[in-house]
Amino acid sequence: MATSIERSPGRSTLRYVRLMLLVVPLLLVVAIVIYGIANQRIEDSLSSYYLGPARDLFVAMLVTTGVLLVVYTGEEMEDLALNLAGFYAMFVAVVPTRLGETLADLPIGEQRRLIFSVQVSVIAVLVVSVVFVWLGIRTSNAPHRALFQSNLTKILGLLSTMLLIAFVLLLLWRTIEGEQFAGVHASAAFLLIFSMGIAIASHLDHRPLCSMDTSGGKKTHYAIVLVLMLLGLIGWPILLALGIEEALFIVEWFEIGLFSYFWYLESRRLWNPAN
Repeated sequence: MATSIERSPGRSTLRYVRLMLLVVPLLLVVAIVIYGIANQRIEDSLSSYYLGPARDLFVAMLVTTGVLLVVYTGEEMEDLALNLAGFYAMFVAVVPTRLGETLADLPIGEQRRLIFSVQVSVIAVLVVSVVFVWLGIRTSNAPHRALFQSNLTKILGLLSTMLLIAFVLLLLWRTIEGEQFAGVHASAAFLLIFSMGIAIASHLDHRPLCSMDTSGGKKTHYAIVLVLMLLGLIGWPILLALGIEEALFIVEWFEIGLFSYFWYLESRRLWNPAN
């Protein structure tokens, strides 16, 4: 017979948040497979689907993933890293890659409409993010105390804060400039992976990064995921140098696969945790 804890709505909600972080990317996987078979080709990056027939699913997947990352609550360091990852995911979704090339192929009127659409999306996400942070500060007694747990958490916290400030300044500049949003998509994608890396690293050794052991006996698995994420980023320029046009597409799906495996590990670890 299930205990009251096992029947807890809160626990069930967290279970399905983790499962949704596994399932949501399947929306785009299925769509890309169908379009690939129908058109006998794949695009050179996931973001290339932004202006194609899979745009709605591309944006929906990333926005949903971003929201789930923010909603999910882990240990302090992991929680902060996932909040940042969710924030960056929003801008990977709403600011398309190589926007300048896309605009060059559009009439002036459509260029202005597309730029205005991106500006509105960026401003909306920033405003909601500020409100969310304000509410978090008002409702939390001691937000992110773990940032001061060790020298490593202090360094990572400071680095994450500096990168966040730099990204927001870039975002505001490009939004006011209202031209091509150069560098925004790539920066958001890199920072998304960087933040996910910190979240995964928090499961490796609870002494410097976490107040308790959250590895579930799978430290090696988390370490492998972290190393592979780094190798994926290193492999990107190598694939480009080899002349592989789909280099970014390959790396993006490689990272998404690792991201999904991380949530599989988390789902297994926390499905029925010891009381």
